[in-house]
This record gives sequence, structure tokens and C-alpha cells, in this order.
Amino acid sequence: MTYPPLPKTMRALVQEEKNAPLVLKEIPTPEPGPGSVVVSIIACMLHVQAPKILNGQTGFTYPTPFIPGGRSIGRVAATGPDTTSLDVGQLVLIEPFIRARDNPDVWIMWGAMDGTSAASKKLFAENWRYATWAEYAKAPLEVTWALNENRLCKELGYAVTDLLQLVVDAVPYSGLKGINMKPGERLVVTPATGMFSGAAVGVAVAMGATVIATGRHQGALSKLKAAHADQVETVVRTGDLEADKAALQQHGTIDAFLEMTPMGADGSNHVRVAFSALKQYGRACIMGMGAGATKHVEIPVMELTFRGITVHGHAMYWGEDVRELIRMAEAGVLKLGKKRGFDPVKEFNFEDFERGFEWVSGNTEVGQMGVLVP
Repeated sequence: MTYPPLPKTMRALVQEEKNAPLVLKEIPTPEPGPGSVVVSIIACMLHVQAPKILNGQTGFTYPTPFIPGGRSIGRVAATGPDTTSLDVGQLVLIEPFIRARDNPDVWIMWGAMDGTSAASKKLFAENWRYATWAEYAKAPLEVTWALNENRLCKELGYAVTDLLQLVVDAVPYSGLKGINMKPGERLVVTPATGMFSGAAVGVAVAMGATVIATGRHQGALSKLKAAHADQVETVVRTGDLEADKAALQQHGTIDAFLEMTPMGADGSNHVRVAFSALKQYGRACIMGMGAGATKHVEIPVMELTFRGITVHGHAMYWGEDVRELIRMAEAGVLKLGKKRGFDPVKEFNFEDFERGFEWVSGNTEVGQMGVLVP
């Protein structure tokens, strides 16, 4: 496949000043350089937190002018001088967790926040303040992943936008690797009905685990059960510690649990329930952002001590995790799209980004995804 030369200008959604509205405007098209390629964007994932990031509610910092984005799919339109494995026309997945090449402890969330150190803020401001809500994006090689389009789209029948799920899946997959999740083990995912937490169910099934998915929404849990009937059981939480513990344990010995609480869940006892339901020498992976935002998560220290429970805190993922997930999808082990019980991806063009924000704010459950398309 050949691409025409890059146009001199492109359309992009730009925030000119902090907390100001996004503006769709014409700006210069980026050129590739060392360590990067320019990607012609096909679709960018919308996230429910995006409007809150842009209006300052999350407290995330970044310099302006600024182009949001990060989780995207597209085709390589131009390559840099040191590109060795990506060709023009190659379908690629772009993910947002950028680590500095000379220090992996320095990180940024491309299109969202400039990290927590002076070094990360410099990396963001001087290199990556413009992300993917644009017709073209200059993307680091480290977060740009080749996809086998023939296998995924023709042989397995996935829509191109279905493949964006892999960027979501990378987060719980890395957490499960962090607690050495093994085939045949039983995992509790609590809660399991959001975009990222629900993704953990399908990922764990692909890794060979059996899953107990918990949450308050029967409809979302039923969707998970229908998609993975043989490997998933569901438990609707009641808030009663002993009753919920018994409901989990009735499905058999629990080897591990993954916690992915969203913001705004202070006061829930579901983490305490999961700890109580674990077997002797069980493992817990804590990845959520909500259960301890203003109130501490209740962790039963004496139980952990005398039962030998391992508690593992985990954030985001490593590049190798994304590579492994892509291989799992291409092998057909990790299901995507309707094969995983998900709804069709909802598309919004750049002119309708505000309508896209409204849609994602009301469609936050597992299997629901909105995207922006240039």
C-alpha cells in the first residue's frame, strides 16, 4: 500500500489554554523524526474521564496548547530514519503509556497527563504534547504496535475499531501477570462491570482462568456470563459482608482477586469481601482508583498475616504486555467485539466530539465503547 505525501496541514482538536474548550482547527501536519512514525488516524477511543481532564476536574497537569487522545488505531503514513519494522500502510495500534527511553521510571500518559516529576513534564512538553485527536499523529515507536490485518480483520472478522479493545485489555492483563495468574485458577474480579474492570474478565478467560465477576448491575454481569458461559460465574453484591463472602465462596476455592474500583466508590466493602473470601496463601492485585480516594480501603491486616495473603499493587502495564495481548488476539485465544459479547463500537466525527462526550458519560459499562473518527 502506498500513501500520498503528507499534507501540509491537518485538522485537529486543540485545547489552546488550560480548561478552555476544544477547538477543531487546521494546524501543520507533523513530520516523523528519530524514534517516531506519523500515523494516519482511523479512530481514537473516547474515555468518560476526558471532559474532566480537559476542564481540570481530575487534577491532571499538562502544558497547552495540547491535543488529547492516546488510545488509537491507524495506518503508518510516514516513517522516521530509524524505523525498522513498520512500513507505510501498516495497520497499527497506538497506546498512551510512554516511558522515557533512558529511564523507565519516568512516564507520561500521552494525551492526558504529564506525569509526576520534572523529567516527565519535560518529556511531555518538549516532545509529546500533541496526541491523536487529529487526522495525523506523530507517535513514538515504543507505543506503536503492528497488527496482522489479514488475520484479525479478514480471517477472524473483526472490525478495525474492535481492535482498540486491546489497549484497554493491556491494563488488567498486566495486573494479572503481576500476581502470576495461572491457567485453571479461580479469580474474583471486583467490580467487573466497567470498561477496564469488565475487560479483566475476558482477559482472564483467555489466560485460562475461571472467573467470578462481581458488581451491582445484573444486566452487565449477565452480558459477561453469556459471553463466557463455561468459565464465568457472577455475583451481584448486596453490601452485606458475610452474605457476599458466602456468595463468592460457593463457587469453589478462590485463588486470587483483581480489584479495579473506579473513582467515586468510597465506602464500599467489596474489597474487604474479596480479601475475606481468598484461600490460604491467596493473592490480591490492587489496581483501582476509587476505593481509597478519600477513605482508606479496609484491609484486614490480621487476616492477611495469619493466612499468608500476598497483596500486589499495580498500575498500567509494560510494552511487552501489549505485544503479548496482540499475539493472543491474532491466535484467536483472546476474543474481541461481538465474539466477546460487546456492543458495536459507536462512532462520532470530530465535529460531534461533544455529542461523543455525552454518549460515553451514559455508556460506561463493559462492552460499550465510543470513538472519534477524523
